[in-house]
Amino acid sequence: GNGGSAAAAANGGSPEDSSGSGSEARGEDNGREDTGRAFDISKLNKGGIKAGPRGRPGKASAPASAAKDAGPKKDAPPKKKEKQARTWGLLGGGSSGANLDKLDYSAKDAPAGPAEGEDVDVVANGVSRMDLEEEEEALLAAESAAADEALNSGAAAGSAGAQAKPKGLLGSFMNSIAMRVVGKQALTAADLEPALLDMKRKLMERNVAEQIAQNICDSIARSLEGQKLASFTGVSKFVRSAFEEALAGILNKRQTDVLLDIRKAQERGRPYVIVFCGVNGVGKSTNLAKIAYWLGQHNIKVLIAACDTFRAGAVEQLKTHCGRLKVPLYERGYEKDPAKVASEAIKQAERNGQHVVLVDTAGRMQDNEPLMRALSSLINVNSPNLVLFVGEALVGNDAVDQLVKFNRALQDLAPPTTTVRHAIDGVVLTKFDTIDDKVGAAVSMVYASGAPIMFLGCGQTYADLKRLHVKSVVNALLN
Repeated sequence: GNGGSAAAAANGGSPEDSSGSGSEARGEDNGREDTGRAFDISKLNKGGIKAGPRGRPGKASAPASAAKDAGPKKDAPPKKKEKQARTWGLLGGGSSGANLDKLDYSAKDAPAGPAEGEDVDVVANGVSRMDLEEEEEALLAAESAAADEALNSGAAAGSAGAQAKPKGLLGSFMNSIAMRVVGKQALTAADLEPALLDMKRKLMERNVAEQIAQNICDSIARSLEGQKLASFTGVSKFVRSAFEEALAGILNKRQTDVLLDIRKAQERGRPYVIVFCGVNGVGKSTNLAKIAYWLGQHNIKVLIAACDTFRAGAVEQLKTHCGRLKVPLYERGYEKDPAKVASEAIKQAERNGQHVVLVDTAGRMQDNEPLMRALSSLINVNSPNLVLFVGEALVGNDAVDQLVKFNRALQDLAPPTTTVRHAIDGVVLTKFDTIDDKVGAAVSMVYASGAPIMFLGCGQTYADLKRLHVKSVVNALLN
């Protein structure tokens, strides 16, 4: 140490200067060595380091500038997509060609109807489903056989001590009977009452009217009460058969063979006249066109009479259908007497040798007495062979009320000179493909009016028209 001081003095410096320069040199060396370890207090504020519990340093948060860049600004409202303004032509001056193209939303490549000489079958895509009865009946027969086999196998398993519980609509019904009938010789009203109440509720869930569901259950109770059963083995099949018989008895009332009646009318030399009526917007004109398509496939000449002289566009709608079906249309425009138009159409069909006249009428509410009186006059003056009420399957029991009131009005509001008052002969039930198992409206309508369901609309094309298959409706109600 002294040698260092002497050397410093010999060079003209003091010992203190030598000591200070040595400290600075050591400080610089320590600074270079501790660059990664030293704690800079200025980073505490910039880095946002927070003290943890008991004074331990916490986790460092991102700087404020980084936080701003990381996410969207919450205070700024989302930018709305601006609506493109339409440019309309000046009043009386019309629009430019570019604007007209923008405002034209029609399909550019939509089919314009059958070409000259083209068969309408190409347009309608196939044979009418009215003529697929045999295939559908075979399918339904197979389903019914499978259901019977399942019931028989369940009965056999029950005799062996492992009877499977029935599922579906009749499950609780047969279970209730099983709990109270085992060991008895005959069914009583007390045995049947709980299960029939449950059955009534389930029928109503499928759109059967309440009073009609009650009447059906009463009918079944009368058929089952007093039946002697040696054991519970055959009750499940017996109960199902009772329901099938009751429902089929309702739906099979007054079935009409339209094609056969048309052939008989041809032999008499008079056109077969069908009048379509119903409330507004149920699909009268559309289903009339479907029936015309079906009749055309059986080589029956059809004339369509446009007797809806009130609704704007009604005649044009029928013109479009007739153009596609290649069927003649008789029309006299609007604000004409519908009864007179129908009478003239029938006379023209007789002169031209047409076999069937399909009369389209204006839609009207069942409580509108003036319009119902006009409809009654049209029907009673022209004496059609068939009056079809067109109703929606979607509206359920409202269609029953419409049908009953239409039927009553046609008879009560007929002209005084009428000797035979015409009523509803049959029902066209539209939109039947949209209701799944809610088929109870068909049962209610037939039960309330006595008019059979003659046609079912089940799609958008001319081929989407079919018969009511009683077994399919019964299966939908019972399964």
